[in-house]
Amino acid sequence: MLCPICNGLEQLTAICPVCSLQTDDYGRLEDFAGPYAPYQPDTYTNNETLPSWSQSEQSCGHIVYCSNCVKSFEVSVSKWH
Repeated sequence: MLCPICNGLEQLTAICPVCSLQTDDYGRLEDFAGPYAPYQPDTYTNNETLPSWSQSEQSCGHIVYCSNCVKSFEVSVSKWH
């Protein structure tokens, strides 16, 4: 299973729940919340144990930011088979 957003197959379009304006994609939740390691391989693939803050094997958590409200939100993206 793969995330269409992480793999560049689709663009994330998420609307702010507060002001209803388009948000900006800030990337995967695990990249945003995890330790900084830009040269490390993605260790949370192929049915491996996911960290407690990840959505599930069926979805990929992304962080979006609304520049109007100055707030960030989590969005769940369904993975493709």
